[in-house]
Amino acid sequence: MSLLNLLKNNKRSIVYTILFLSWLFESLHVICRSVHRPSHAKKPLLEVSFLNKPKNIYSIRDTHLEVDPIFNTFDKDFFYNNLLPDQISHKYKPKKYSLKKDLETQLQVLFEEIKRKKHRREFKEFTHFEILKKDDFNKKEKSGCLILKFKDHPFVVKVFMENPRSFVRPYSKGFCPIFFFNMGGGINRHLLGFTRIKNLYEIKKTIEEDPHWSKLISTPRKWFWIPKDCNQMELVGKNFGKRKPIKRVIPGTYCIIADAIKLKNTTFSLLDGSAKEMCMSLCNFLDVRIDPHIDNFLLEKGTDKIVIIDTEHFPSIVGFKERRQFRSYFSWYYQLSVKCLNDMFFQTKKERFTKT
Repeated sequence: MSLLNLLKNNKRSIVYTILFLSWLFESLHVICRSVHRPSHAKKPLLEVSFLNKPKNIYSIRDTHLEVDPIFNTFDKDFFYNNLLPDQISHKYKPKKYSLKKDLETQLQVLFEEIKRKKHRREFKEFTHFEILKKDDFNKKEKSGCLILKFKDHPFVVKVFMENPRSFVRPYSKGFCPIFFFNMGGGINRHLLGFTRIKNLYEIKKTIEEDPHWSKLISTPRKWFWIPKDCNQMELVGKNFGKRKPIKRVIPGTYCIIADAIKLKNTTFSLLDGSAKEMCMSLCNFLDVRIDPHIDNFLLEKGTDKIVIIDTEHFPSIVGFKERRQFRSYFSWYYQLSVKCLNDMFFQTKKERFTKT
């Protein structure tokens, strides 16, 4: 078997191996660094604290930190202009409505339960919600992303929670956050959540204007929501080039409420050549504004339309600064792996400081 065929047949395993080696080398780099070697005085510094606890400051100093991902991802006006409306019609039964006050009552109960639950075994159920995904949520620190579905309303809720300490610890959250941090200029899941609705609007507009894709694609509606007495986090950036210290305030806790989509049991697979070609074609059409991962494309029951559920702004995740196109999934895996290795190990200090 030729090397090219070997790569094609084992591309996912190869990518995982490269990513693991990246994490391993980064860990060794930190461990092996001499304690007598002075830190670079002009490394970008990010300090984070709660507004109501300004003296409890946590910080991280790293050359991967960039201004745009950290300080410009949260658009305050857009966020508050896209909060949950007073009533929402149901996607599949438009004549039925859910009231904001009813959803808020259940959401407030949810957050009280999250605060009370201390152990992993306690995170098995909630009064008004079914758990869809909890792997990305740290039960002890109460940080990360928790995905649930209302039991008596046709909506899904994504809970984003961070605190100053967890916000500046990208290397303690697993593989994916490490890659996001190094490739995306210090970005994390909490910040990426703010891109979901704005990116959704851009995607919908582009698709609706196209006669081909408008017949094939569907997207859920989405809104932001924040709990009462939400802790606000202040981000302070120093040593970002010649700029003066930068300050931003973002919600420490917020939710995204979205339509629950009825899905078919059929899924797309990397073994299906036509499915791969169609999904990559769609991503290229959208200027890769969405993650091309094949599992992100689902079929809606009753319409057979492709549903785009994950609407994070993909260029922000991986730090693309210019438009990209991919010929195939192999090309996508390869280019991401090369960029990851370059961003983590092969950039000079001058290149990193220039990006800030």
